[in-house]
Amino acid sequence: MHSIRRLVMPAVLLTAPFAFAQDAAPAKPVEAAKPPPTADEIKRVLEYQDNGKDRGPALLDVIVCAKVDQTKGSETIFTCIEPITGPAKKDVTLNAWLQFFVPRGGEYEDLKVQWLHGSEVRETKDFKIKGLARARTWLAHTPRKAGKWTVKILQGEDNKELGSASFTVEN
Repeated sequence: MHSIRRLVMPAVLLTAPFAFAQDAAPAKPVEAAKPPPTADEIKRVLEYQDNGKDRGPALLDVIVCAKVDQTKGSETIFTCIEPITGPAKKDVTLNAWLQFFVPRGGEYEDLKVQWLHGSEVRETKDFKIKGLARARTWLAHTPRKAGKWTVKILQGEDNKELGSASFTVEN
């Protein structure tokens, strides 16, 4: 009996890892790390960062968002954590979550967000940003009608459109 155990136990121990490996999910292929931006790209951004305040802010993102993380200490604080990817419900408050790149000394008080139902402006809100590098903000609106909506980000007296996002509202 002892000699059978001596033969069987090592065989079981040697084959056990292979049995578990069959149950494991296939390994994901390792993705190569992205290379850094080119020197020309970095120089262009640094030049704008240092000397671009008269050129205005660069709008990076306009996201229609159901929830912005405002939890102190969170890794995603001030980030849209529930973007609207399908139809939204009417009478539910949504946010226009905005991310800008602001050059050194940039302070912009001539910005607006417009909420449009079809082509009709339903609300316009003024806002301002300042700082250096990334600036994020969000402005809330509650769509009261079903249909196609657009959020536009405008700047200046001539209402230059910096960007927009569209979404649908259902009953």
